[in-house]
Amino acid sequence: MPPREADRNDRLERLFLLGPAALAAEIVWLATGGFGCGLTPDSVQFLACAKSLASGGGWVRVEGAPFVEWAPLLPGWLALGTKLGDPPLALARITEALAAAGITWAIGLWTSRAARSRLAGLVAALAVALSLPLLHASAHLWSDAPFLCFALLGVLGLGDARARPAWRTVGIAALWAALAALTRYLGVTLIAAGALALATQRRWKDALGYTFLSLLPLALWLARNAALTGTATGVREPPGATWPMNLSGFLHGAIDPLVPWPWPGAIKLALLGVLAALAWIVLRRESRDEGAGPLALFVFLYGSAVVIVSSIWGSDAVDVRLALPLSVALCAGALLATAKARGRWVRLALLSLVVLWLGRELVHAREVVTLYRQEGVPGFSDRQWTASPTLARLRSHPPRPPFYSNAPEIAWLALERPVRLSPRAHLFYDERSRVDDLDRFVADLGRDSSATLIWFREVDRRSLVPRDSLARRVTLKPIADLPDGTLDEASR
Repeated sequence: MPPREADRNDRLERLFLLGPAALAAEIVWLATGGFGCGLTPDSVQFLACAKSLASGGGWVRVEGAPFVEWAPLLPGWLALGTKLGDPPLALARITEALAAAGITWAIGLWTSRAARSRLAGLVAALAVALSLPLLHASAHLWSDAPFLCFALLGVLGLGDARARPAWRTVGIAALWAALAALTRYLGVTLIAAGALALATQRRWKDALGYTFLSLLPLALWLARNAALTGTATGVREPPGATWPMNLSGFLHGAIDPLVPWPWPGAIKLALLGVLAALAWIVLRRESRDEGAGPLALFVFLYGSAVVIVSSIWGSDAVDVRLALPLSVALCAGALLATAKARGRWVRLALLSLVVLWLGRELVHAREVVTLYRQEGVPGFSDRQWTASPTLARLRSHPPRPPFYSNAPEIAWLALERPVRLSPRAHLFYDERSRVDDLDRFVADLGRDSSATLIWFREVDRRSLVPRDSLARRVTLKPIADLPDGTLDEASR
């Protein structure tokens, strides 16, 4: 029998959206072609863990401590590639480009289904492919883009599970949710969204089965963490920003890059509020389809969790990186509302605005790609750090371990051996909370006889004991004095 018309159309849409997906991958690939993916402290932790796994050393972070603060899938994937002969940085570049393609493809398919318009899906996919938030997240070695790729595939799976109740569709949705949770701990918000979406249909067994299957791999990982360290996700310091600051950062992080004109942030936020209200009215009046439910529920739960967690645990204020799911959902929602709008002239006006926006984003994307190729993606792999005399000295003449540094992640890039953080004076965000790191450092030197202190001048961590203060407690014998850093042998 020939396939049903709906199935045939769905297959055509899947193929149709491979074009925007390829564009997204190409943009990321070009942006990272000069210096590779951008590296930040989290990125280096993934690389250190991957190298340790590939060499048989287990799940270990830069400092040599157990890897528990991050979910395991990304470093595990990089380690597998290393074992198969693909360098982790090369595999990271491929992974991030594929993740960008997957996000673009999935959000295009979701929009096409929800709007019942292939054109709306195509334009939504193009909007996401050209958007700065996606380029920013995918050009770095972060778990954000792979996580959102799995999450959106999970949302599509939930739509299939709600439309065609069967254990097969529920199992596929649970698989994507499990992968999302193993990529970032915040994947539990997708699990919660899926369970609630199935429960609203009074499918209690499916909801329980989905929750069990999707949560089991993460639960095993967290149990491992607790057994090793006594904590499931690592010791967290007090927060660095209040919840109003984080909520504002989440909203502005999603909205500001999507409005490519130099308007004040408050105006952009107010404009979004008006457009969101109009879109809600249009969708409420024109469509009774519940297909938008899982995506909206996931983004709401994810955003709430980001703001709450960032406000109770030590982290930087929420920014464009953490707001990526909201940015992508806003693009899809805007095209869905446009497709559902009444009146030919209204749709024509909205479509003209979308075309103008796409043109501006294309110009902006080209500018950013050119900048990244010339100067590198911001981080430890850009032009400045690639030319670092201190890193060059560490690579050419590695000093004796153990190593301490005011930037362990940067030093690890040259040494690829455990590097501990130099003594702290207080907690990162709370100057009133003093710590006894300096006393432990002096005691460790008594046991090890000496250590190498690697100090980068460009790194300003105010929570650390200054180098001149260290020199008053221990003996620092100069090894090398370089333009951007110093190497000292520390002893008692």
